[in-house]
Amino acid sequence: MERTVYVVPHTHWDREWYQPHELFRWRLVQMVDELIDHMERDPAFRCFNLDGQSIVIADYLELRPENEGRLRALIEAGRIVIGPWWVQPDEFLPSAESHIRSFQRGIRFAERMGGCLRVGHCADQFGHIAQMPQIMRQLGLTSACLWRGVPDSVPGWSFWWEAPDGTRIPVLYLRNSYSSGWRLPEQVDDFLERVRRQERDLREGLPALLMNGTDHSRMEPHVPEVLAAAEGRGYRFVLATLADYERAVLDAGIDAVVLRGELRSPDRSNVLVGVLSSRMYLKQRDFEVTRALERYAEPLELLARLHGGPDGSPALRHAWRLELENTPHDSICGCSVDQVHREMLPRYDRAEQLAVEVAREAAGHLLRRIEVPPQGGLGVWRPVAGAPCIIEADVPAAWAQFDALRLPGGTEVPFALEPAGGGDVLLHEQVSPRGALRHLDFLREQRYDVHAIEAMAWELDARHLRVTTTVGPDITVVDEAEVREAVRRIAGEGLADTAEVIVRTSPRARLSAVLPSAAAAGLELAVPVNSAIPRPRRTPSARRLRNDRFDLRLYGARLAVHDRETDMVLDPACIVVSEGDRGDEYNADILDDAVEEPAAVTLAGTISTPAWQELRYTLTFDLPARLGRGRKRRSRRERVLQPIDVAVRLWHGLPLVELRLTVENRARDHRLRALVPLPFEPEYAVTDNHFHVAVRGLAPAPWNGVSAELPPTTFPQKTFAAAEGSGLGVAVFNRGQPEGEFVKWNGRKALALTLLRCVGWLSRPDLRTRRGGAGPTVATFDSQCPGRHSFAFAIAPYTGGWHTAGIDRLARAWAFPSIGWATNGHEGPLPPYLPLVGISGDATLSAAHRSEETGQPIVRVYGGPAAGPVTLEAPALAGWQAARVDLLERNPTELNGRDGRWQLDLRPWEIATIAFQEG
Repeated sequence: MERTVYVVPHTHWDREWYQPHELFRWRLVQMVDELIDHMERDPAFRCFNLDGQSIVIADYLELRPENEGRLRALIEAGRIVIGPWWVQPDEFLPSAESHIRSFQRGIRFAERMGGCLRVGHCADQFGHIAQMPQIMRQLGLTSACLWRGVPDSVPGWSFWWEAPDGTRIPVLYLRNSYSSGWRLPEQVDDFLERVRRQERDLREGLPALLMNGTDHSRMEPHVPEVLAAAEGRGYRFVLATLADYERAVLDAGIDAVVLRGELRSPDRSNVLVGVLSSRMYLKQRDFEVTRALERYAEPLELLARLHGGPDGSPALRHAWRLELENTPHDSICGCSVDQVHREMLPRYDRAEQLAVEVAREAAGHLLRRIEVPPQGGLGVWRPVAGAPCIIEADVPAAWAQFDALRLPGGTEVPFALEPAGGGDVLLHEQVSPRGALRHLDFLREQRYDVHAIEAMAWELDARHLRVTTTVGPDITVVDEAEVREAVRRIAGEGLADTAEVIVRTSPRARLSAVLPSAAAAGLELAVPVNSAIPRPRRTPSARRLRNDRFDLRLYGARLAVHDRETDMVLDPACIVVSEGDRGDEYNADILDDAVEEPAAVTLAGTISTPAWQELRYTLTFDLPARLGRGRKRRSRRERVLQPIDVAVRLWHGLPLVELRLTVENRARDHRLRALVPLPFEPEYAVTDNHFHVAVRGLAPAPWNGVSAELPPTTFPQKTFAAAEGSGLGVAVFNRGQPEGEFVKWNGRKALALTLLRCVGWLSRPDLRTRRGGAGPTVATFDSQCPGRHSFAFAIAPYTGGWHTAGIDRLARAWAFPSIGWATNGHEGPLPPYLPLVGISGDATLSAAHRSEETGQPIVRVYGGPAAGPVTLEAPALAGWQAARVDLLERNPTELNGRDGRWQLDLRPWEIATIAFQEG
C-alpha cells in the first residue's frame, strides 16, 4: 500500500538566542523577502508554515511595512500559515495568565492578517505544562503538535494528552523533531532514503511526516520538483501545512495511548531542565512584572472603570507586549548570549513602569472619591482573598503618632513604622511674585517633575510671598486652583514685593502590618488610629524570637524553629549550601563538594515591633573562586569570602517563618541553595503550578539507558512547594524562584530551593548530565550572576493536607501581598470598602481585567481539587449580564445570577472565564 508523506515547509524562528533580536530580525526580513518573491513566482511551492507565533509577522512588517499587502494576500490564500501563539514561550517559567494572553494576541493578530493555524504548534518548548490541553481546547485549537518531553512509552507518532481537569487533546508527535526534513536532498534516490528513515514505528496506513525546516532556516525552493520526481516510487507526496497533516492523522486515528499531566521526559529529546535556574534574576523580574500587571494594575483598572475611572487599557496592552517579548524559551530561560539578556531588562522595566502607573492612577481615581477623616488614611489594595496578608507601604512620617490601622469593618491591627527618609529640599529659589506664579503654571496634573504633588500652600508675611509644594508618593486631594488663584491675585494687586518658591519631599516612614483574611479582592480604606488593643507578647533576646506560634533561636550558624501549634521542630530550619556546577545555561552538572558550614557568623541582633520580630545575622562563606582548569573540580587555592545577610522575620498573625537573604555573589561556577530539612519522612510532594496544584512522587524517573540527557531531579513550581507525610506538612513559599528539589541531607530528606546557579557557558559538549551540546559553545560571563542578589522565601509547617490547611491561599497571599497609598483627609461619595471579586467555593481567582478586544469586564477562575458549585460575587457588576466564554472570550453561555452574585459548577482544576455585559 502506498504511504502518503506530508512534507511541511517551515521555519522555527528564535527571536533572540546566540544573536540579539535585531540581528535575527534582519535575517528574518531577508528570509521573508525571499519567501514572498518565490511564492508569488512559483505556485507549485504552495505553502509555508511561518513558525507557530504571529509576532514574527509584526517584527517583519515593522521593517517592511510596504510588503503588508503581499504578505496578507498569501496568508488569506492559506499559503503562508501563521499563529496561534503570539510568541512561543517557555511553558513552565512565565505565569499561567501570560500563556492565555500570548494565545489571544497571536490568534487575533493572525485572524486580522487573513487566517490562523488551529494546531497548537509547540515546536521547541523545553517540556510542557499539565494544563496545556485544557488551554488549547478552550482556545478552539484542534490538536497539539510538539516534540520535547514525550516518554518512550509512547510507541508511535500520535497520542492523547489529558489535562488535570480531564480535558483531552490529540497530539501530533514530532517524533524525529521539527527538523526531520531539513535540507532535503535534490537527488531522488537520496531523498527516498531520507523518507524511509522516517517510517520507524509508523504503522500501516498512517501518514508520514517530514518537517522541512529548522531554526532560522530559509525555504528550500527545489522541494516541489523533488516531490514530483519521487511520486509513484512507493509513496504519495503532499507539500502540506500542519493543518493538512493534522487532518490526515485524525482520519487515520490517534493512537490509543493517553499521557496525563506534564511532559518533561528526556527519553527521546532533551528537556534542558537547568533552565529553571539559569540567570535567576530574569525569573525574579518576570515574577515581579507579571505580578504588577495581573495582580495590581489590571484589577485596579477594572475597578476604577466600573466607578467612572480612566482608561488604562492602551498602557496595559503595550505593557503586555513588552512582557510577552521576554517569555520565549531562549529569553526567559536564560540560555542565550549576554547581550540578549541585557536587552530583556529594559523591557521588564518599561512594562513595570506602565503597570505601576496604571495601578496608581486607578487607585487615585477611587481614593479621591472615598471620604477620608482628617488624619488621612491608607488605601489598601488586596489582590488575594481568603488568607491573612502583609501590607508594606510608604506613609507620612507624622503617622508615628498612631499605632494601629482601623479597617472598614472596625477591626484594628497594630502596625510597625520605620523611618524612610524624605524631607529633602528639591528647589528653593528667590523670585518675583510673578515668578512665583510662573512656577505654579508649570505644575500640572498634580505633578512636579517626576514627583506627585501631595500638598500646596502659600503664605504672605510682611509683603513677602512664600509658596511651598510638598511632593511624595501619597495620593491626595489638592486644590491647585485655589493656590494658583491666590498667588495670581497677590501678584496682580502688588500685595508682595518679594517671593520664594520651595519644593520639598515629604518626610516618610515605612509601615508594615498583617491584615486579617478578606472575603474578596478589593480596595479598602484603613485609617491610622491610637488603639487600645493588647500588644503581642514580645520576648526577643540577642538570638531568640517568640511570637504567638513560633519559638526561634540561632545557635552557632544553625537556625532552629519550634512550631508550638503542630509541635514540629525544624532544626535546622534552613541551611545555605554552595555546590560546584560545571554545567551550562541548559543543564546543571553538580560536583560532590558542598560547602554548608560558614567560616563566620556575625550577629546583628533582633528587632521587635508591634507587627513583627526579626533576627538579623550574616553568614560568611569561604568558597572556591571558580572551577579549576580541567573543569573537574573547583579551585583549591583561589578562594573568595562570600557574605550572605539573613533576616528571619516572625509576623504576628501569620503561620509562617519568613527569610530574606541578600547575597553578594563573588564566586563562579556554583549553585547556591536554601535547604529546609524535614522533621518527618515525606511520602509525596505538592507543587503549585499553572492553574493547578500537582502531587508528585519524590523519586526521579529512571534513566532509560540511551537518552542524551539524564531524567530531571528538579521540579518546576510557582508560589510554593510542600512535602507531606504522616499527617504533617512543610511548605516553602517563594517569590520568583521556580526550581525546587527533594534531596538527602544528613540521613533525612530536605526541600531545596535554588537561589543562584552560576555558570559561564551558553552550552558545553562535556557535561555528565547531558551528552553533547544544546547550542553553540559560547562563553557567557553574565550567567555567573556576579554582584548583589536578594531573595525572599517562607517556611510554613502545617498538619493535614495542603488544601485543608489553606496552604495554597496563604502562599498566594504571601507571594502577592497587599499594596497601598496614603491619602489626606477629604470628602467623597464612595464607601471605604470597594470589593471587586469574591469567590465562595473551591476555586481560585486567576484574573480580573478588561478584554483587550471588547473592553468588557473579564473574570477568570479555576477550580480546586474538589471544585463543584462556586459562587462569584462582584457587587460593582450588579445589574450586568454574565456569561461563561472560552479563552478567546467567545461562544457565551449565560450564567444565572442576581444582585452581583452568579453561580457556576466547576470540575476539579477546570478553568472558567466569565465575561460581563452592561444592562
